[in-house]
Amino acid sequence: MHFVTYKPPPPLGRFVELLWYHEAPELPDQLERVLPTGALSLLINLAEDELRWYEGRDGARCHRLRGGIAICGAHAEHFAIDTAEQRLIVGVRFAPGGAFPFVGPDVEALGGAHVPLDAIWGRDAGLVRERVLEATTPEAMLRALEAALAARLVRPLARDPAVDFALAAFADPARARTVADVIGQLGMSPKRFIRTFAEQVGLTPKRYCRVQRFQQVLSAVERGERVSWAGVAAACGYYDQAHFIHDFRAFAGLTPAEYLAARRVRNHVPLPG
Repeated sequence: MHFVTYKPPPPLGRFVELLWYHEAPELPDQLERVLPTGALSLLINLAEDELRWYEGRDGARCHRLRGGIAICGAHAEHFAIDTAEQRLIVGVRFAPGGAFPFVGPDVEALGGAHVPLDAIWGRDAGLVRERVLEATTPEAMLRALEAALAARLVRPLARDPAVDFALAAFADPARARTVADVIGQLGMSPKRFIRTFAEQVGLTPKRYCRVQRFQQVLSAVERGERVSWAGVAAACGYYDQAHFIHDFRAFAGLTPAEYLAARRVRNHVPLPG
């Protein structure tokens, strides 16, 4: 397996968390569940001219996206991919609230969706894939992708200050702010805050916070040699074990113990053959 990452400098780096290249010709052809992160991403399949994703507990419903380049909106549900597509792929992981300079008002509409990039960028989407394919090294591919993103960066080059404040508050466990706390600090009406946040992040504040708390659980699992689910639940802010298990199943489609037994890497769980 060959995995290369690159963090672009500002101004692009304020909106893009990571550019990545993944090559793994040894991967088997297998369906794999992808767990929600609350972030938008851009994916380019360099081996095929399409991207596929699957729905249903067993991945029975297949969706095909033409062109091999697509935007994956902010998800609060799991879906499945075919690992065969992971053999040669590059991608962009946008920072929370970082995709709007590239997709404009479509951020909220993209929530939970996979959309061919040409539906947003038109003919330029295919040109981006061509330029990446023309590059001769993984590093050059990521530079080509960086240049394409920089060319699409449109104003305003700043999130709404209310969204910035909320994202910082939600990301800091020490502050442990609820959505109501943040709205009170901002002095905005709940309706206006929820609308502004969803337009720039792609999920409502409440749903975004639930996904981030779920991701905190997965981080805690990665750090611990032995997992105490009761301890993890309490540390991540769930008010009881039943609440924790309910949310975990909603996002992963598995119990915490099933996830621990089946996971390959964080956010990826192979489906039974």
